[in-house]
Amino acid sequence: MSMLTIDDAKDLLNEIAFPSKYITDTTAICICALYDETPRFNLINGYTKLSQGARVTDILEFSAKELNRKYAENSRETFRKYSLKYLVDEGLAIKNPDKPTRATNSGLNNYVLSPHFKLLIDAYLTDTQKFNEMKFLFANVITLARQEEINKLQEQRIHISIPFTNEEISLSPGDHNIIEKFIVDEIMPSICPNFQVVYIGDTQDKNAYSNESLCQQIKLTIDVHNKIPDVIGYDPDTSTILLFEAVASSGPIDNLRKKELLDIFDATQFNLVFGTVFLYEKLFQSFSKTIALDTDVYIIESRKKVSYSAY
Repeated sequence: MSMLTIDDAKDLLNEIAFPSKYITDTTAICICALYDETPRFNLINGYTKLSQGARVTDILEFSAKELNRKYAENSRETFRKYSLKYLVDEGLAIKNPDKPTRATNSGLNNYVLSPHFKLLIDAYLTDTQKFNEMKFLFANVITLARQEEINKLQEQRIHISIPFTNEEISLSPGDHNIIEKFIVDEIMPSICPNFQVVYIGDTQDKNAYSNESLCQQIKLTIDVHNKIPDVIGYDPDTSTILLFEAVASSGPIDNLRKKELLDIFDATQFNLVFGTVFLYEKLFQSFSKTIALDTDVYIIESRKKVSYSAY
């Protein structure tokens, strides 16, 4: 069997539109370990290969010995919380296939790749044509998982954790604020990993969250009458301002809207990134011909990104 590398695993996750925030080295290492078929000792349940079921400690040992990536034992929670959890949530891995009811604090907790994802990896490594055929079918699985996630969010208030702070805000239910959550949780980190949240609006409270210090840095006065974007982020390291509209019913960043934003923000002093985000493909299609140039479009349902800079 061909060896799967960290770069292979990350490329594969990109190909199937896995959430970019979680396409990390640790996630790739988990995949490499769970795909490994090398005979080994000291595994659980009499297993002889990691692919049969691997604990987090087994994954850390594999990383150190096979990939020359050493992690301290106290990093187990990072692997669990920020990699394995999302592989399971997206249907790429299965937790405790031998005993799904196992206690969460058990030392026997283990993970395997889901059968369909393992087949996709096989094709990725051996047959490009077959892989290209399979990934479109696999994308449907990913989309269904995302749709289920959206449906759950629609039943409750929307909670957003503000990066690099201990703050969490609670927004009113609804598609618009669900989009805002994905903007903060997934999209902005994929553009500027060190971004900070400047402003988040709410359909019921236009001033749901604002950071006064950052507003001063980018010379922004929060005034709802100025039609400021739904979500604003800022990366001081690169002087980049992220301007995002969440489109649930009203329009995207079209030429007029972009002109309004350019009047508010100084493009000569800052790098401006314009983004329009839709929850569903169908709504995107209805607005697709009105979106301004040099604007990136994101579709949450299918994890798709569409660039308008080339048109």
